[in-house]
This record gives sequence, C-alpha cells and structure tokens, in this order.
Amino acid sequence: MSDVVVVGAGPAGSATALLLARAGIDVTIVERAQFPRRKVCGEYLNGGAVDALDRLGVLDAVRGRAHALRGVRLVPEGAPPVVLPFPRPALACAREGLDALLLDAALAAGATLERARVDDLIRDGARCVGVRVRTDDGTLADRHARVVVGADGSGSVVARKLGLTARSKRGRYAVGGHYRGFGTLDGCVEMYVGGGAYFAINPLDAERANVMVVVPKERLARWSADVDAGMGGAAAALGRGARSFAEASRVGARVSVGPLAHAVRAPVAPGAVLVGDAAGFLDPFTGQGVFLALIGAERAAAAILAAFETPMRASQAYAGYARWRTADLAWRRRLCRSVALLIDVSPLARRAASRLARFPGAGTTLLEALAGAIPPERAFRLDVLGRLLA
Repeated sequence: MSDVVVVGAGPAGSATALLLARAGIDVTIVERAQFPRRKVCGEYLNGGAVDALDRLGVLDAVRGRAHALRGVRLVPEGAPPVVLPFPRPALACAREGLDALLLDAALAAGATLERARVDDLIRDGARCVGVRVRTDDGTLADRHARVVVGADGSGSVVARKLGLTARSKRGRYAVGGHYRGFGTLDGCVEMYVGGGAYFAINPLDAERANVMVVVPKERLARWSADVDAGMGGAAAALGRGARSFAEASRVGARVSVGPLAHAVRAPVAPGAVLVGDAAGFLDPFTGQGVFLALIGAERAAAAILAAFETPMRASQAYAGYARWRTADLAWRRRLCRSVALLIDVSPLARRAASRLARFPGAGTTLLEALAGAIPPERAFRLDVLGRLLA
C-alpha cells in the first residue's frame, strides 16, 4: 500500500508526485503511456509556469530544451495586429521533453512508476481507498492508498468514477501538430482570430512551431473527407495573407484534441484529489494549461501533506484546496471568455487594438493575470478591461 497513488504522469501528476516524494511520502504514479511520449498541446510556458518550474528545481534542465518567447502577436479579424511583449520570461518547450523531465525528477525524488491503465476505483463506503489497474499483460490488480490523486487530464477516469464530472458546454476542437516552413519565427506566439475559431503558431525553435487550428465541432465535421485541406483552408482564411500552410510541412503525426471542455462539480472527494485538467479545463487560447497544472500540483501537495501531518484537520486542508481551485478557475474562465470576446468580435477588437496602443499597461496587466503573477480578478478593474472597452 502506498501513501498516495497519482493517476497520470503529465505535468500535474509528476509535479504532485515530485513534491510529495521530496517530503518523504510513499508515492506511486500510475501511467499507461510509455515516456517520453508525444503530446503536442500545452507547449507554451508562461511566466507563472517558468516560476513554478524554478521552484521545482527543474528550470535549468527545461531551459536546455526550450526556446525563449518574447511576446504574443494578436491578429483579430477587422482590426490591426497587436504585439504584447511578455513582462516576464516565457518559454516554448515540446511536451515530449517537458513531461519526461518532470517524471524523471519525480522518480529521482523517490516516487515509483507503474505502467498500467486505471479501470476503476476501490472504495470503502463513500471513501476512495485505491485504484484497480490493468497491467500491460491484461492482469487486474488493486493498488491501495491513503489518497488517490486524479491527474489524468480532461477525460479523467478518476473524476468520472467519483461522479464528479459535470456537464459542460460543447467545446471547440484543435487540429494540428509540429510544422516546419512557416518562414521567420521571431519569438512571438501568433494568434489569428475570427468567427469563433483561431489559428495559433507557437515557435519551438527557429524553424519548428507548434501549430493548431481550433474550430467548432460542426466545422471540424465538414472536414472529415480531407482534414488537411480543411485545416489549410481555415488557416488561410484566418491568416488573411500573412500566414498559411502553403509552404509548411508537418513533422510527425497530425494530432486532434477535443472537445476543449471539462468541468467538475468539486475537485475533491473523500480519499481523492483532482489536479490539473482533471480538476477543470480551460480553453487553451490563453495558454494557462501548464501553469495551472504546476500551481495546482503545489496546492494539492500542500493540502495532502497538511492532512497527513494533522489527520484531525484533514478535511479543512482538502476543503481549502477545493475553495482555492474552484474560485481561481471561476475567475480564469471569466477572463478567458472576456479576452475571447474582446478579440473575436470585430468592433470590440478594433476598439481594443486602439486602446492597447494608447494604454500598453492594460495589456501587461492582462498578461500578468493570465500568467498568475497577480490574481485573475485584477484584470477586471476599470483601468484594465474597462479601459480597453470604454
């Protein structure tokens, strides 16, 4: 029996396991994929994610595999482009390298890895006391633990088996991968937006980029006969002559992700804690995924350690984590929707572009809120969103 079983070895799971193992907790990570694995989403590390990696002690190793980013270039429909410089260092790093580094750090700290798939949870009454796994040879086995951490992404088996998954609005779908041939990549994340869709280019180095086209499900369905042609047409329309797939070539397989929506009724249950995307998913447009995974891991690990240290106050420790996660995610969802509305509606986009040129501090505050340097609610002050819309 382990103290903690962590389901999922992505950034949220590995960071949680790393922090717990360093504190002397017996941790087992259950992951069905073989690492290093290819995972194209979430390859932008904002300033908050960079700071979190530094606190974990892995930033130097990540920097060795990463590419520095200097800002974001927004190109809304019907409005001039706007470049927002990042107020703090940000990076782009292929998830294949980032995830492997975090998992290796967790294992070096003393965590144990088991290659297996979680089929079910083990319960003692209303309490989760472990997971039932299916190993590579098909054998079913029980893995008991004092706490189960669900870090298994937006399709979380742990959240579903706990009955915590909530109905969410239909999300958009992302299609793309790694590409070469986009010409000059100047260290800006490029976002071409319009009509409820966007075309994003995140430079991984001087030649390669993580490229995604994000569209509603209905539009994706119309591409079924030729997905590449559909992607190319959407990118050309959104890029409006500045960018397209005309000279680009894909490196590796095309990937599809979606729906980009996942909500839970609560991020904790007796004997279980959800972290990362398993605890609630944000549309990746604002690039907060890895940051939220890492900061959530810090908060979840702190709650677990507090509960183990003082069992009589365990419920307060987990309730504190739940309150933080619920409130923070609610504000961040509002911020995502506000930013999307601001740049996806042409009259608002034109106004915002003009205002950002006059009041660059408002753009800096938005980026700081998205990166976790300041609370997300600060972005809703009159001198930020109000100034862009007034």
